[in-house]
Amino acid sequence: MVKEQPQDQQGSALIVSLVFLLLLTLVSVAGIKSSTGQERMAANVKLKIDSFQAAESALRLIQHQLALATSNNKPLPKPCTGASCNTNDAVFDLDSTGTPGAGWVQIPRSAAINNMEVWYRITSLGETLAPANTVSANTAYEGPGNLYRIVVVSFLGSTRTVLESVYVHYAV
Repeated sequence: MVKEQPQDQQGSALIVSLVFLLLLTLVSVAGIKSSTGQERMAANVKLKIDSFQAAESALRLIQHQLALATSNNKPLPKPCTGASCNTNDAVFDLDSTGTPGAGWVQIPRSAAINNMEVWYRITSLGETLAPANTVSANTAYEGPGNLYRIVVVSFLGSTRTVLESVYVHYAV
């Protein structure tokens, strides 16, 4: 003898499966949004690292060129005075995409600088009798020297890195 199922339970399996399908869809959408956000964060971190590496590479390049210029007696920047020693606000403006101001030189884009836009400026800070914490290749050198401030700005999109270095050239 076959029992008949009650009429009020017909279709309940369909409703339960649709609720589970809805929950599964919500979890999937949340996972996709989370992974998309993480991918954007990773891309931003990569862009920030690329910008820093481009600025550091340019800084080392300029220091090397400054060392060659001083050893070959090429003309160097004259010491700055007053407001000309300041770094202008355009350097730190995230919306600025061109030159940071007067006296800045652009390094051509290349793979060596991660295809970033890189600008630099060398400012002579004048002479000093005894530069602090300076070491030559062999020993600590104490004597008069010329100080140069090198500022490098690299940017791409809204990522901007500003590095500054002080270079000492000894008047030997």
